[in-house]
Amino acid sequence: MTQPADQTPGVLTGIRVVEFAQNAAIPHCGRLLAGLGADVVKVEPPEGDAMRRLISLGEMESRAYALINPGKRSIAIDLGSPDSRTVVDALFEWADVALVAFKLPDLARYGIDWDQARTVNPRLIHLTHTALGPDGPDAHCGGYDALVQGRSGVGYVMNRSGKTAPQPTRPAINDFGSGFSAAFAVMAGLRHRDQTGEGQRIDTSLLGTAMSLGTPLLGRFRGDDELLDELDADIAIVQAAGLDFDAQRDLYESKVQAGAGVFQLYFRHYRTSDGLISIAGLTPGLIAKFHSVTGVGRPTETDTGAASFLAVVTQAEAVFSERTTAEWLEALRDAGYPCGPYNMPHQALQDPHAIENGYVVELEHPVFGAYTATGMPFQMEKATSQIRGPSPGFAVDTRQVLEEVGFDEQLIDGLIASGAVISR
Repeated sequence: MTQPADQTPGVLTGIRVVEFAQNAAIPHCGRLLAGLGADVVKVEPPEGDAMRRLISLGEMESRAYALINPGKRSIAIDLGSPDSRTVVDALFEWADVALVAFKLPDLARYGIDWDQARTVNPRLIHLTHTALGPDGPDAHCGGYDALVQGRSGVGYVMNRSGKTAPQPTRPAINDFGSGFSAAFAVMAGLRHRDQTGEGQRIDTSLLGTAMSLGTPLLGRFRGDDELLDELDADIAIVQAAGLDFDAQRDLYESKVQAGAGVFQLYFRHYRTSDGLISIAGLTPGLIAKFHSVTGVGRPTETDTGAASFLAVVTQAEAVFSERTTAEWLEALRDAGYPCGPYNMPHQALQDPHAIENGYVVELEHPVFGAYTATGMPFQMEKATSQIRGPSPGFAVDTRQVLEEVGFDEQLIDGLIASGAVISR
């Protein structure tokens, strides 16, 4: 868990990225691209990215911003200023990739849309990220992770229990999943440009990510109609009876989710005598090992609502509660059954295995000092993949970046004086 010490070139060294985005989804994409060596310039509004105000570490600094935006440079532009258009066009001309996460109606309004960008730089890879996708009746609407958890159908299974309604899943997995899908799309766009010389617009969305992440749940086959009609009728009865959301979800899972029984026994978390343990083994051989190690009897029925099946689940829960987590980890691992600790977030950062693989890094910020963050999720044999520095201070790179895009000192001073850009 060390501060990245070298700046060895990555596969994206020499690629210039301009990021017009706030919050988490596309900033996470920028984080990944920076980790591969890209020069990522984050464009912030005059008040700064919204994440700068979430759990403050000082003026214009916060925990959320520091964790999401390491390895970038920061400039600030008032996109509502008429003078900003010259700056935006210069950035488009300078860049190889533009990451743009705004509501569709705002793209042309601020001159950051693909139609404008390609007149300046037809080789640009212009990624447009929206909440719900570029087409359809709701394309113009904004939205956040919790919205698509609900709309995608995935939240119905994934969301946490609540007293009257399900609670959104945290962290915002569709935001960070969109960071991965957007980075993947950018790499594909760059590869296409290598082959053809052409830039292009690429569209990603939170809803597209959510539905892709829900692939195992989101399918419909011939013969499903009768089952789903019956489910809808049963859910209506449960709702009318005033039963809570967990009762509705239990009904859904018992009727719709194939193999739900294995998740109640072999693919779950158990309470131990001193904490929790995670287990996951679904093959017949692993299931046999589970019963051999635990001494729990095999269920005689597959109906997860049957009393005999529930009795086996109760027995397994009682057995796991009799020994410590460490004892179960040793016993299950000796048998070759997949298992692991159930960590709190701060414990995960101290996990020796995560540290050894570079999934945790220590960074040094000039304002608030040392902090620990997640590293890159993969390593490469022939090139570096690493977090290359802390998050940037607000607008500290404005003057330097504008010089790089070709503006002289007088023009930069004028833009700062007019408020079109902010420099610190």
